[in-house]
Amino acid sequence: MSKLELRNISKSYVRDKKTFSVLDDITISVGEGEFVTLIGPSGSGKSTMFRLIGGVETPDRGQVLIGGRDVTGVRGLISYMPQQASLFPWMTVRDNIVSALEIAGAARGEARASAEDWLRRIELDSVAGEYPHVLSGGMQQRISFLRALLMPRDVMCLDEPFAALDALTRTEMQRWLLKLWEDQRRSVLFVTHSIEEALTLSDRIYVLSPAPARVLREITVPFERPRRADVWTLPAFTALKRDILALLGEGDGDSDAI
Repeated sequence: MSKLELRNISKSYVRDKKTFSVLDDITISVGEGEFVTLIGPSGSGKSTMFRLIGGVETPDRGQVLIGGRDVTGVRGLISYMPQQASLFPWMTVRDNIVSALEIAGAARGEARASAEDWLRRIELDSVAGEYPHVLSGGMQQRISFLRALLMPRDVMCLDEPFAALDALTRTEMQRWLLKLWEDQRRSVLFVTHSIEEALTLSDRIYVLSPAPARVLREITVPFERPRRADVWTLPAFTALKRDILALLGEGDGDSDAI
């Protein structure tokens, strides 16, 4: 059974008395402990899917299922990480983690001890007493991801969490996320505009058309886990990148992103 499933989802909006179709009969799934990525042109409805999964909006047609149960329109069942770090600016790094653990049901003392342990594990214990605004973008995203990871939810939705980072920090964050995720193996639905990022991180990739979005192809990524650091040098990596670019009409594969 899939941990998360969007089944025959369609969604449209009315603006200025005109109807705009965003999603057209979308069916996707995320299995237990699976890392699945959505990739497609800007405006192809990826963020709309996250709002539907989170219960913030409801589809015109179709169902959202978590663990086989219809949860269409129900809020609070996923953990979510947006493009920008979602941290409380008035709290220290330590207290940001403590608050996530308390929301998850931990007692205050237990939450503080666990927060210290987690910060050591992700090598940020040296900034535990700092406030988010003094941290680098990469550090802020690490803390934000940890908050999402610690929420007691079966499904994590990550909406282009590294888009605002520079190229070097982004690569470091990809490796860091993979290491932490492989220890925890949560079910993840990830959105990115980078084909290389999708191939580096994912078990499967759904390639989407421009709006109204349809699934152009579902791609199983063949690389073993744990992923080798130079996976991008493999001929199969280059071939899959070219296939995805061709699906998206992006030329011969010389570009990294859509």
